[in-house]
Amino acid sequence: MIGALALLVALPIVVVLLSWLLPEQDLWAHFSQNLLPDLIKSTAILLLGVGFGVILLGTTLAYLVVMVEFPGRKWLEWALFLPFAIPAYVLAFIYLGVFDYSGYAQVWMRENLGIAGFDIRAGSWAIILTFVLVFYPYVYMMTRASFKRQKISLIEAGKLLGAGPFRVFFKIALPLARPAAAAGLLVTLMETLADFGVVSLFNYDTFTTAIYSAWGDFRSIEVAAQLASLLVLVAFFLIYFEKRARGQAKYYSANIANVRPYHAKGLTGWLITVFVFGVFMLSFAMPMLQLVIWAWEVFADEWSAKYIDLIISTSSLTIIAAILTVSIATILALPGRCKNSSIWLSGMIRLATLGYALPGSVMAVGLLYGINQISAVNIYFGGQSINHIIYGSISLLIFAYVSRFMAISYSSIEASAQQIKPVFTQTARLLGASRMRLIWQVYLPMMMPGILAGGLLVAIDVMKELPATYLLRPFGWDTLAIQTFELSAEGLFERAAVPALIMVVFGALLMMIFNHLDKKSYDSN
Repeated sequence: MIGALALLVALPIVVVLLSWLLPEQDLWAHFSQNLLPDLIKSTAILLLGVGFGVILLGTTLAYLVVMVEFPGRKWLEWALFLPFAIPAYVLAFIYLGVFDYSGYAQVWMRENLGIAGFDIRAGSWAIILTFVLVFYPYVYMMTRASFKRQKISLIEAGKLLGAGPFRVFFKIALPLARPAAAAGLLVTLMETLADFGVVSLFNYDTFTTAIYSAWGDFRSIEVAAQLASLLVLVAFFLIYFEKRARGQAKYYSANIANVRPYHAKGLTGWLITVFVFGVFMLSFAMPMLQLVIWAWEVFADEWSAKYIDLIISTSSLTIIAAILTVSIATILALPGRCKNSSIWLSGMIRLATLGYALPGSVMAVGLLYGINQISAVNIYFGGQSINHIIYGSISLLIFAYVSRFMAISYSSIEASAQQIKPVFTQTARLLGASRMRLIWQVYLPMMMPGILAGGLLVAIDVMKELPATYLLRPFGWDTLAIQTFELSAEGLFERAAVPALIMVVFGALLMMIFNHLDKKSYDSN
């Protein structure tokens, strides 16, 4: 049953991989000869730049807030989570609106400083910076949790041996946090691979834009799916490479008990505060302020009853998708699966969690293509087409969300499940507890922090999701994400700020709840 459930979640990925059975040789030859080399180059540059940036920024911030006492540390520690609430395409259109050639930042520089204008879309630096600022919370969140569980005795031993803060960071803290940093990096790279909104606004060609072009411009689901399969292979490679590099190394740890090994005083402490606060300003506070300014200017004219409908439709999709995703992920992550099928189950579960590497548009195309093939087979055997029943249905859109965001929920819940000590299971078995009683009274209560955290993270991602919603939503069923992207794509940044601000406020509230649950979990340990 569990294997079948995992396979069902992985269905869009399976369809994408099977697309090579129906190649379109002429169109694929055009893509491979004229577009593929440039796509590989631009995508590689983007991945390398974003990967280096998020590792550098995320691990540095996490180390500072956990290991160093400096002015403002307590509120900055949770404030650094907030950029996770901003959709990447929202941060992109804010920076474009402010720093583009006609934006007021460049206008002011030309008029007051005599600096010549520049094209923010030229090259890759601006889009890499945008991704780093919006995705660093993935690495920050996971490495912060790892640093909090590192043994204080190791840090103190390094200090007694004369190692300074930098050497302790690189030789002790960072190696122990490597699995967490690698997990955050993998999620970031998958998000970067799957992004469509940011690369479209910056006119930056990647595999995702080519996939969308193959489907939208050339009407070839097969070529779109084949290009998407390359992204799946990249995801496989990234996961395999990290596990291979780690080898048989183990990373045991214990709670640090809220002890700060270092106290930054005087100028050093304030310099750290300025650095951390500067990241918070660039990634959340300044964009949030700009959204408020733009929304205030047009709110009276832009606000109407349609926004109530947008909020209701967005909330409905978010709640349903989060509950279903968490429920399935909990079933897949439950301890004590049958040992005889563990290898097969692990493979199915790993496949089911690769949906995060697929762009939402390809997830949608894979589902539509799969349904179309099922209908063709059904018609061949004398049945009727099922396209009119499933196309444009809420159920299909929810299925895409579950398959797309299973990795987030599963990773969070599995981490909680791995912390359940075998002695609890053994004691319950000795007392005659059945499998169901063991699940309800032992596993689920102890996995609840991971379940709640996974649900909140999935809810935020579903609320922000754009391409799959755009392609699969029922007619007239718009969301805040769609309204934001359509207005920003037309350059109507002030109007786009209204739905974007609503999303960011809801996302920030969810992140505050997540941070509260996260803090309680540490306090209870």
